[in-house]
Amino acid sequence: MTRTMKLAATVLFGASIALAGTACGSENEAASPGADTAASEVSTPATNDPSVPVVPGPKPKTTTSDEPTETVSADGNKTCGATKGPDGALYIHIVEGNLTCDVAKSIAKEYGPLIATGAPQTVSGWDCGPSTTAGEMARCTKDGSAFALMVQ
Repeated sequence: MTRTMKLAATVLFGASIALAGTACGSENEAASPGADTAASEVSTPATNDPSVPVVPGPKPKTTTSDEPTETVSADGNKTCGATKGPDGALYIHIVEGNLTCDVAKSIAKEYGPLIATGAPQTVSGWDCGPSTTAGEMARCTKDGSAFALMVQ
């Protein structure tokens, strides 16, 4: 190998290392949430534990006007259509009590983006949090009424 080729190889190697170093940034150098419209729609609760970051997901599929918003599921529970979740559409199923879809939708709309925290939340007097029931992502309860947020 000639001296010129060794020099050229060294320069190329150094440039590739420098390029790789600038491409890899830290979490603190990530784009601000205002740069992405999906990120600006997520409200992050105040927390003292910075080890669990909340990352917004893609926008959920929108429901069409042909899709019924209130039906009865195979298990006999009333379903109330979809709401936005952190990673897409979540479907509202009333599982206990005489709850109206309007109330469930209102609470689900407020709680949907907070599911990503993984922590129980109180939303307008409702206790919401991750569900231990198979098929449910989260459940909200209040005064003997409950609804579940499900992926499908």
